[in-house]
Amino acid sequence: MTLTTRRPSLRWTLPIAVLVAASPIHAQTLNIGGSSSNFGRTSLSPGFTPDPFRVSVVSGGALNVPTLNLASGCVGYATSDPDYILDLTSSTSFLAIYNEGEGDTGLVVNAPDGAWHCDDDSHSGTNPLVSFSNAPSGQYDIWVTSYSVGDNISGTLHVTELSSLAGGSTSSTGTLSIGGSTSNFGRTSLSPGFTPDPFQVSIVSGGNLNVAAMNLASGCVGYATSDPDYIIDLSGVMAYLEIYNEGEGDTGLVINDPNGNWYCDDDSHTGTDPKISLNKASAGQYDIWVTSYSSGDSLRGTLSVTEIRMP
Repeated sequence: MTLTTRRPSLRWTLPIAVLVAASPIHAQTLNIGGSSSNFGRTSLSPGFTPDPFRVSVVSGGALNVPTLNLASGCVGYATSDPDYILDLTSSTSFLAIYNEGEGDTGLVVNAPDGAWHCDDDSHSGTNPLVSFSNAPSGQYDIWVTSYSVGDNISGTLHVTELSSLAGGSTSSTGTLSIGGSTSNFGRTSLSPGFTPDPFQVSIVSGGNLNVAAMNLASGCVGYATSDPDYIIDLSGVMAYLEIYNEGEGDTGLVINDPNGNWYCDDDSHTGTDPKISLNKASAGQYDIWVTSYSSGDSLRGTLSVTEIRMP
């Protein structure tokens, strides 16, 4: 008998190289409510200083944000983790988040209530801005997106409670709000003989409204927000009242008194600082705006109120 032995055949398996072209990812999601972020995390309380809070970021990522169907205005490309996390300790009447960078970016923000807020170009040029009225406390997850895939754009993310810093295009069609309860930097009541004299408060000038186009009164110049920067309530008639601003640049003053009269000034105090003097100042509410002479300027300064007649 002849036995035939078969050798097992040897087969060699060659590794197969798979080339995957880089492309935007559509299936993933943006992570909310977590602890990881690309550029950090901070906690801010209402009245925080310095205002604005600033942090350097770089935009972009592989996720195609419009395909996630988050909300209107959600554009660009991002990473899954947020670029920055903001923890707001208490609610505040106004909060704005904006980015200023070297190219075309967008903003995507998930608020503490889970709602999505997005923007493309509302701040200036191709810079985005998202603002909140009565912003709730809690965690804000923030993405700075790149409008074009593959772009990584260096910039500065800003957080502010000052509507004058939020920027945007100027307008000559808005109005200044008088007689209300909302102001950018606070409100106080002063009685004749108040101390210390002068009363002083820190403010930032400016806004989007072109005051000169409103035909309020002679000397009304510059740019302001709709809400007054400060409100003063006089509890009684004052024989003399002087209000002036001292700041870092060219500012103006606009005041509406309890009788509805407008008073304005540009440079009557010192240099480019404004001053308004009132004889027999009536009791009641004074709405005060510190304007920026030039569009887009936000100038820090000190608003002062005195009964002492300066030489």
